[in-house]
Amino acid sequence: MRGNTFEWRDGEQGSRDWRLLPAALCGWAASLATHMGFDYCVERDGRFGMLPLVVALAVPLLALLGLLGLPFLRSPMLRVPVGVRRAVSAWHFSIIVCVVAAMACASSALTYDVLQWRDAASYAARNGESDVVTLVRTTSPAVNSNRRANDCQIDATISTITASQVTQPSMMRVRVYADRPDCGTLKQGGEYRMRGTLAISQYGAMPLWLTDIASVERIRGPNLALRTIGMMQQAFFEQTSRLSDQGKVLVPGLTLGILGQDYVPPDSGNGQTGTGIDSTYANLLENAFQRSGILHLMAVSGGHLAVVATLVRAVCSFLLLPKRVTAIAIGASYIMLAMCVFPSDSVSRALLMGLAGAGFLFLGRRTQALSTLSWTTLGMLMVNPHMSRSFGFAWLTPIMPAFIAQTMAMTIAAQLFTLPIQVLIEPELPVYSIPANLVVAPFVGFSTLAGLASLAISWILPSLGFIFASLASWGTAIMEFMALNLGSGDHATIPWTGDAGGALLIILVEIIGYTTARFAGTLFARITTTEPNLPGRRLIHNPIERAKAWGERTYNALKTMKWNE
Repeated sequence: MRGNTFEWRDGEQGSRDWRLLPAALCGWAASLATHMGFDYCVERDGRFGMLPLVVALAVPLLALLGLLGLPFLRSPMLRVPVGVRRAVSAWHFSIIVCVVAAMACASSALTYDVLQWRDAASYAARNGESDVVTLVRTTSPAVNSNRRANDCQIDATISTITASQVTQPSMMRVRVYADRPDCGTLKQGGEYRMRGTLAISQYGAMPLWLTDIASVERIRGPNLALRTIGMMQQAFFEQTSRLSDQGKVLVPGLTLGILGQDYVPPDSGNGQTGTGIDSTYANLLENAFQRSGILHLMAVSGGHLAVVATLVRAVCSFLLLPKRVTAIAIGASYIMLAMCVFPSDSVSRALLMGLAGAGFLFLGRRTQALSTLSWTTLGMLMVNPHMSRSFGFAWLTPIMPAFIAQTMAMTIAAQLFTLPIQVLIEPELPVYSIPANLVVAPFVGFSTLAGLASLAISWILPSLGFIFASLASWGTAIMEFMALNLGSGDHATIPWTGDAGGALLIILVEIIGYTTARFAGTLFARITTTEPNLPGRRLIHNPIERAKAWGERTYNALKTMKWNE
């Protein structure tokens, strides 16, 4: 049954499947709203009781029940216009999917918040316990601290906590702020017993802080894979430390997602205080990258995976390997790259999307990027509800294609989608973001591959690793030039309203701009389109045609007028 109502389905293409995007957006919005509602109630000492649970579950449930009853509009007992019934039939199931996605994500977010609130570590932090002993497992490498009171920071997950001589299990995420010489001994994937002060975080994504570390005892070191990766990263940073200042800062950022000045050497406890990078220059360069709109290049995301996948696919094609072997090789390269770079929410999102694409290739199906992104969003929000608050998870980093026209399209599209998130981070608009991205785009893939090659080879052949690092620094030198010239001065940015209001205003401006451009394009196309069976152009009642007709008639009247009579 394919009537006129469902003609739009005949032109459906899997490569442009937008059907799940509204559900993903509804799920993300519901999860974020649930977190904000729970925090609002908690800040008021729980006076609202179970209201967040009722709102998060009852309202979507009522909406779902109402939508399930919409097909009864077809009943002859109800005199509903045919147009209304057709519109309801076309959008009925899509709205049901959106409501179900919102319910699932909201329920996961609320469950996560309740478990966190009742966690022993969270309870101890709220009560201001001054001395606790925690057993933690680190989940990231140690980097320079964003607090002046400490030398380094490292993210971890608490396994057990001992407070007031009572030991209890915990699952809370925590950011540990330590000082030398402990900074050089903390490794990703290790298990440590630490004594310090547990407190509610003042800023950042981590809910808790562990500060004033009095003692650190290593219980278990990282596994073999993480130890190997740590050795590779150390050898890579040793080679990048021989580069110029911009290479020391930018090559590690482009390759691993961590700027050179943030790296903590393993022997930092033996009198060394850093990587030999001028902190003033590093801060100036980072600020210039942000103001010029190209700071996203220093975050590992889908672009890195796309570069690696292109290389692996080319090698497999040259060797005439079967597509399933190619899919397995691409998936393995994704996993190895994700393990080597600095862990972040954007890396997790890109990894799952990449593995899904490799799975499509293994099954012989065409990859559907937007559908994969939507499924990845919903899955991660239900498994890790805290990611709905993460800018890195929401951030859509563009994949740089080969041609300038495609680069311009992808850059503009990425800027439009990420601009509301940028406003939430910093209440200003980069003026030269699109030109800067266009100029550096041809060098991103080359520098990324050179940096990854240096990472892979430096621990075996240091001299060859330095050559690859030097090649990568040639591309980052152009990025430095663009950032310092376009990201400095008062003209580089436009002040904007911050917080959620600024983001909503950006969305409103973008909607108005898109509607205006779409209307103008449609009007121009209709004006300039010729009828295939008739001479001339189509006659359209619009001010332009009226003005042209008035001008032509006036000219003809003046031309034929007998002025001598």
